[in-house]
Amino acid sequence: MNPLSIRNRIWLTIISVSVLTILLVVVVSYYLYQTLYIEKQTDTLIKQGHLLEEVYYESPQDVFSERLEWIEQSSETSIIFSNDPMQLASGAPFDSFAEENLISFSERQELLKGETLIFTKYHTGLDQEIRAVVIPLRLSEGLDAVIFLYMPLTAITDAFHPIRNFLLIGMLLIIVLLILIGRKMTNRIVQPIKQMEKIAKEIAQGDFSIRLAINGEDEIASLGKSINVMSSNLEEVDRNRREFLGNVSHELRTPISYLKGYSEALGEGIITPAKYVEITRKETDRMNQLVHDLLDLAQLEGDSYPISKEPIIFSELVKDVWNRFEWKLNEKILVTEFNLDEEVVVNGDHGRLDQVVDNLLSNAIKYTREKGKIKISVLQENTSGVLIIEDEGIGIPKEDLPYIFERFYRVEKARTRKSGGTGLGLSIVKKIVHKHNGEIIVDSQLGKGTVVKVKIPLFVF
Repeated sequence: MNPLSIRNRIWLTIISVSVLTILLVVVVSYYLYQTLYIEKQTDTLIKQGHLLEEVYYESPQDVFSERLEWIEQSSETSIIFSNDPMQLASGAPFDSFAEENLISFSERQELLKGETLIFTKYHTGLDQEIRAVVIPLRLSEGLDAVIFLYMPLTAITDAFHPIRNFLLIGMLLIIVLLILIGRKMTNRIVQPIKQMEKIAKEIAQGDFSIRLAINGEDEIASLGKSINVMSSNLEEVDRNRREFLGNVSHELRTPISYLKGYSEALGEGIITPAKYVEITRKETDRMNQLVHDLLDLAQLEGDSYPISKEPIIFSELVKDVWNRFEWKLNEKILVTEFNLDEEVVVNGDHGRLDQVVDNLLSNAIKYTREKGKIKISVLQENTSGVLIIEDEGIGIPKEDLPYIFERFYRVEKARTRKSGGTGLGLSIVKKIVHKHNGEIIVDSQLGKGTVVKVKIPLFVF
């Protein structure tokens, strides 16, 4: 059995609501007619009967007759009064009911006990259904007289017709309104969903450029916006993937072409073996570093990459890294100024944080002019240990700052093939810092230098 479509579900809901509406109107109509109106008329007959009963017991016969005639003329109630012992004793019909007994034998027995009768039945003598109240009048032990008050139900139903017609018209209007709303709801919900289904299939086929036209601010519109955002993100990911593959191809193609060219030159005797060996070593190291960085970055982008956190004295880690670069610093005659708080202990992976400091210090040395100065600070800021590296290098243009953490991004004049590097260092640094729930901030002025601030959460003892 195939599941119902959304359109069919909506219409099934509308039909169900319509049926329930009809049933509700029928029940309300019956309640208003049976419980309220008929019972109200019955109460009126009973009150009129008890009023006549009091007049019968307390007033002369002529006053009783006048009151009886007045009630008949001023209302829709018909009254039959009988004090004929023969009729009362036998239950025979009155003059107005020649073809049927006024009351049955069992009903007469109830009257003899002093009980008031209330009933609804079809009377052949009147050729209509009546609602009747019969009140016994007893001056002695027996039954002296009866007051038979009745009202044709046609009079009651005729009075109820306007209400019933109003309910019927209201019911029809509600059903029409439900159908109109249902059509609008169906178009409002189903059409966008069908469009979303179509676009989702196109996205699955690799077309990330298509977008949904969004109208409104409801849940459907919110879903459409989410699909548009997803499509934009996938388009960005796809573009980055193509750029990444292109950059990797370019980075690998260059050293391979060098190796191929120098191999051919060596074969033709254009270059000496000693020079070829040095070039081969440099290009091989470059390819090895590129592959290493790519694997590193791929691992860091996954959620399963292990980070073994431990308490680390931040300033000691920085000094250890600085010692590895001492010969480079001396080579460029660079001055290092330290401001290290020995009490700052961060919670991190020693090897990975070593990699962060190594990369940032390497960049600072690489782009600082000879006889320049590099300032290294370690301090505590709220719940974080902060590393600040300030250089007097060539700086980074303001328009390039937002992109320096992207893979293979090189700042013109600052990052060239001649200066080395794979273009992945800062991407790896940012991934490592984020893995530590930290933050990295770079501020730079072209021609004046760069300030890099790294925040790592403190170790809680």
